[in-house]
Amino acid sequence: MKKPTLIKERQADVAGRGQLRGLTYQFTDGVEYQYDLFDVRKTMQGSAGVVAVNEQGEVYLVREFLPALGDFGLSIPRGGIEPSETPMQAAQRELLEEAGVHCATLDLLWGGIVLPNTASWQVHLYLGQGISTLTQQGGDEIGGIELVKMPLVAACAAVLKGEIHGALTGFALLLAKQRLAL
Repeated sequence: MKKPTLIKERQADVAGRGQLRGLTYQFTDGVEYQYDLFDVRKTMQGSAGVVAVNEQGEVYLVREFLPALGDFGLSIPRGGIEPSETPMQAAQRELLEEAGVHCATLDLLWGGIVLPNTASWQVHLYLGQGISTLTQQGGDEIGGIELVKMPLVAACAAVLKGEIHGALTGFALLLAKQRLAL
């Protein structure tokens, strides 16, 4: 297939995390279509998260406010990558900030663009093992967060039942379960 040609680009609304950009492409059959793309602000390289699993097969999740739901829900510790950090460094920092733990090893589960049709946000998901507790969790989340430990198998069952709502969290948990062959 031949790639369409970008024929028009316009900047739209600017928000705290980036800006909306309109891209008009012309396809080989002459059809023109405008896509709205959310460009993540340049001060953040994307985000990184960790499925931290201890020797008992328990995963460390955080209960935090999820604005799209208007309620609290379970998520893996995850957050933005600062300009001076690698994705792995950001993952360790977020894990410490949100869950109060450190992992001796982080193995990449997946890295890529989550919604390439609509956003430029890159995500790096890691499996963390060799957990040591360092501090009380809390992080910088508005409304606070609560650490929740549960068996990874139970967390994956909650994903499949629709009880864990975030796609990245669900995806990361299922990938970790597969990697650990549980």
